[in-house]
Amino acid sequence: MPLKKIVEIASIGVPASFHVVRRVTVDMQLKQSIVEVASFYNREVAQQGAQSIGIATVQIEGVPGKGEDLTRFAERVLIEQPPERIDSCALPPNRFVFTEAEVVPDVTSS
Repeated sequence: MPLKKIVEIASIGVPASFHVVRRVTVDMQLKQSIVEVASFYNREVAQQGAQSIGIATVQIEGVPGKGEDLTRFAERVLIEQPPERIDSCALPPNRFVFTEAEVVPDVTSS
């Protein structure tokens, strides 16, 4: 399911409100995952098949549980609140960019 949250694409200064997990890479040994998220101006533009206006690569701690869908795992972790006490220097800069995003139906859903 895509994510809905207004995020400014800093490189072009344009807001994007519709985000789709495109790729999840899991490192079982390090217990980390890398998530690639494509961002679109809005849902309608994404439905028209337009190219994304930005791609975010987000490193997250943890791996999906046995049998857990990779995309659902990534969406669940991406929208989590940051811990109350975090060492921001130890985190990738965009780790919590999708915090509080709303999970919305797939583009192909009617």
